[in-house]
Amino acid sequence: SLCQAIPGLSQDQLGHIYSLFDKYVGAGLEWIRKEGTEYLSSVDNNLTTSLMMLVQSLMHPSRGFKATDLQGDAFHTTMGRLFGFAFVWAIGGNLAPTCRDAFDEFARSHLQDVLNFPGGGQVYDYQLYFKAGMPEFKQWAETVPTFAYNKAVPYFQMLVPTVDTVRFSYLLEACLDVQRSVLFTGVTGVGKSVISTAALDALAAAPSPADQADQGNHRIAGRLIPYTVVFSAQTSSFDTQMLIESKLDKKRKTRYGAPVNKKVVFFVDDINMPAREQYGAQPAIELLRQFQDFRGFYDRKKLFWKDIEDTVLCAACAPPGGGRQEVTSRLLRHFTMLAIPPPSDTATKTILSSILNGFLAEFAADVRAMAGALVNASIEAYNRISEELLPTPDKSHYTFNLRDLSKQFQGMLMVSPSTCSDKEALARLWMHEACRVFADRLVCTEDREYFQQMLVELSSKHSLSTMSYSDAFDRRHITWGGFLRPGLDRTERRYEEVTDGAKLLKLLEDYLDEYNMNNTATMNLVFFQHAIDHVCRLSRVLRQPRGNAMLVGVGGSGKQSLTRFASYISGFKTFQIELSRGYGVAEFREDLKKLYRTAGVDGEPIVFLFSDTQIVQECFLEDINNMLNSGEVPGLFATEEKDRIVIDIREWMEKTGGNPTKDGCYSAFINRVRDNLHIVLTMSPVGDAFRARCRQFPSLINCCTIDWFSNWPAEALLSVSQTFLANTDLGSRAVRDAVAQMCVHIHRSVEDMSVRFYLELRRRYYTTPKSYLDLINLYLQLLQEKRQELRQARDRLLDGLRKLNETNVLVTSMKADLARLQPELEAKAAATADLLVKVAADQQEAEKVKAVVAAEEKEVKAMQVQTQGIADEAKADLAEALPALQAAIDSLKALNKNDIVEIKSFPKPPLLVQMTMEAVCILKQEKPDWETAKRVLSDTTFMKSLEEFDKDNIPDIVIKKLKKYIDDPQYQPDVVAKQSRAAMSLCMWTRAMDVYHRVAKTVEPKRQKLREAESQLERANKQLQEKQDALAAVVARVNRLQQQLADAQSEQRQLNDQVGGLTAAVRTCCVFQHK
Repeated sequence: SLCQAIPGLSQDQLGHIYSLFDKYVGAGLEWIRKEGTEYLSSVDNNLTTSLMMLVQSLMHPSRGFKATDLQGDAFHTTMGRLFGFAFVWAIGGNLAPTCRDAFDEFARSHLQDVLNFPGGGQVYDYQLYFKAGMPEFKQWAETVPTFAYNKAVPYFQMLVPTVDTVRFSYLLEACLDVQRSVLFTGVTGVGKSVISTAALDALAAAPSPADQADQGNHRIAGRLIPYTVVFSAQTSSFDTQMLIESKLDKKRKTRYGAPVNKKVVFFVDDINMPAREQYGAQPAIELLRQFQDFRGFYDRKKLFWKDIEDTVLCAACAPPGGGRQEVTSRLLRHFTMLAIPPPSDTATKTILSSILNGFLAEFAADVRAMAGALVNASIEAYNRISEELLPTPDKSHYTFNLRDLSKQFQGMLMVSPSTCSDKEALARLWMHEACRVFADRLVCTEDREYFQQMLVELSSKHSLSTMSYSDAFDRRHITWGGFLRPGLDRTERRYEEVTDGAKLLKLLEDYLDEYNMNNTATMNLVFFQHAIDHVCRLSRVLRQPRGNAMLVGVGGSGKQSLTRFASYISGFKTFQIELSRGYGVAEFREDLKKLYRTAGVDGEPIVFLFSDTQIVQECFLEDINNMLNSGEVPGLFATEEKDRIVIDIREWMEKTGGNPTKDGCYSAFINRVRDNLHIVLTMSPVGDAFRARCRQFPSLINCCTIDWFSNWPAEALLSVSQTFLANTDLGSRAVRDAVAQMCVHIHRSVEDMSVRFYLELRRRYYTTPKSYLDLINLYLQLLQEKRQELRQARDRLLDGLRKLNETNVLVTSMKADLARLQPELEAKAAATADLLVKVAADQQEAEKVKAVVAAEEKEVKAMQVQTQGIADEAKADLAEALPALQAAIDSLKALNKNDIVEIKSFPKPPLLVQMTMEAVCILKQEKPDWETAKRVLSDTTFMKSLEEFDKDNIPDIVIKKLKKYIDDPQYQPDVVAKQSRAAMSLCMWTRAMDVYHRVAKTVEPKRQKLREAESQLERANKQLQEKQDALAAVVARVNRLQQQLADAQSEQRQLNDQVGGLTAAVRTCCVFQHK
């Protein structure tokens, strides 16, 4: 393979190369196994293959190696240097930084026969380059490009070149040139992801070398298309495969790959994060291993093999531990593994100083002069907190890395010369940003005070400020914010220091009133100092490009309410999922699609508020992890949805001058989502879930600013209780203040007892701010209930006294009424008896009339049945003729002028046509010949005369003449239709007239009989109606009498009841008065 890859090699040259491997590789591998320490364990064939591939890449003519120009000693010297450089990085590149000094001594001694490394530094510090056809060594530091600060470049896109970025980018390119996968490893925060993505982006943006056509497209620069895949503990093989396939072109049904003359590189970040399943396997890892072994996947549905070409994997991961798993050597053997050492303080200072000096260029001279001291103090603070505040089970998130230091400087870059005009202001800004990044995540007051004291010491040590701890954190509260000028557009707001706490409180209250006016779900917030601090911290994070936050505190701490409020004052919308029955992954993905379209297509800034109580399935956090890290959720959008997004965003791309291609539009869509979307996670530290999730999903820590919600201090508790009791009347202000203080005492005493409970019984009992609010609300509720009970008792007493007075008046009135009603009752009883006799007589008369009417009614009903029978018989006979008649009429209506002209046009009509017209002439009582028929047809009212023909009065002589045509077997409509469709309709009409006449002769006597029966029935009905009316009158009279009787009886009962009631009431009142 080396002969094919490097043209022009002779057999002697090949033999020399193989001898180098035989002589030096074995001892190198032995040293690695005995003396070296690797972050990720390697196998011998992996290191040997990596060495061979790196040598092959360095020997390619495109790098300056000319095999034909090198003979004898010159070739041996060249190969010695190439082999030595490749030996250092292939064999020793995976060693931990602690072993590099020892390996430096070994490599210099072991390889001294083939090359001499330059003195000074380590063998890792030298780069190999060709000069006049011969490889030479020079230090990597000589090739580090100069960084130029550009304030138009977002902070997250700034990359300050260092020795590590240069050398590892060089090695990455060298391996990719020969299709060799690379895996960067190193502790968290050393820049693995940044170096990899920056190097891949640079290679993608680089112009293709002009001589590539002659070199067989060996070099990767200018032909690379990079994509990022982020792994977490919940990453599945399905999502991984779907993401990879979605980025590749489908060349055939079973073949995927990069576009023509391109190479796709997938950078897999945190490759060792996927958790092991039940049987110890990691499906996502096994999928990548299958790809590395066989260059393809199986189709998930139809199970056929898919080949993947022109695709290379790169990866990065931290050493196993803390949620990261051991990765099988069957996968790692395909990678050249390179360990990135932690940057030295010098390198870190170079990076931060380059950015800060560039940013402060427009500031005052005394402010610019502080840049070096600020960087030194920041690095020292970072080193101390990393070494002294170590993670524990209760403080699992105390994992500080250089990302946190970078976030501190990102916050400092939000000011302007007008808002930070002197040294003291810059020193306070430095303290503020350090506290926001480091102190806000600390879980207890002791740790926070320790860090604050450290800042004061470092500030004095590096001559930043002369402030004491009391000046910095007791007498004043250092706060900066970007919302202090309401009414300005979000892009016009400045990040400035809060100088007046009272004005800030009033401003937040005004914002809250405005929020409650604009939202149906109002909030009742109390702005004590801790709440104000959290609002300012959240608004700071939301102000930063791609700023995300994780709020950690027990339930009821106000995390969600303060997030909504901070989002509102920052000018953002807030989006939160709504859980329902059956809410699962599909519904969550649909909500994410809406969120992405709002942020990416519509371009609206939005805050995604997500609580740990909404984690129905842990895979929700997998999607959140991807959103935080790369911005893209694997498999979120189907192909059709992606195409729709590309169409929707292309107009914006053209306006902004972006790449309007499909891939360019979708990449811009993801970047726009990341720019407009801010994720705020609210987590509870109770239990093991928070610790496990931070371990399984590293982006929750790395990509979020953590804000720890501690227990409310006594001042906050008192402020809240006073606010809630402010509108409650407790008699005096002193009593209200005492009750407010009692609420604080109760809550704090329970907290103290909870600590003792844990110390003695090792069981946790949590008291939350929600518990405190419940205490106050319960007190107010009980107070209201007791006051209501007292009011009710008082009202009952007053009502009783009023009733006694009313009773005395009422007894006197009832006695007078009882005396008046007694005569009326006797008169009403006599009248009722007389009316009862009259009703009985009239009712007897009505029964007689009813019997007569019933008999006649029976006779009339029988007569109705007989008449209906006659009518039905006549209708049945008519039913025979009417359908034929209607069909004939419909057929006539279908005729038009052309049909009549058709018949007239016959000079000598066909027989059946002539028979038809003769029959028509007979019915119209005309001469039955053709001439007469033509004249009849010429009549303009011919069709109308047929439709309105008097079919009920056809003479019998006409029917007799018609008979011979009707009886002719040929005279049938279907037979006539064969000679003329128009004549068929006329034939149907003549036959219908014959049928109607025949039926009418039978039906007419029945009709006459029906008319006589109906006349007789009408007379009988009239007589019956007269008698029914008479009966109704009698019944009505009886009913009226019965109603009068009922009314009289009712009045009598009412009088009896009234008299009885008055008598009883008088007796009761007398008894009540006696008592």
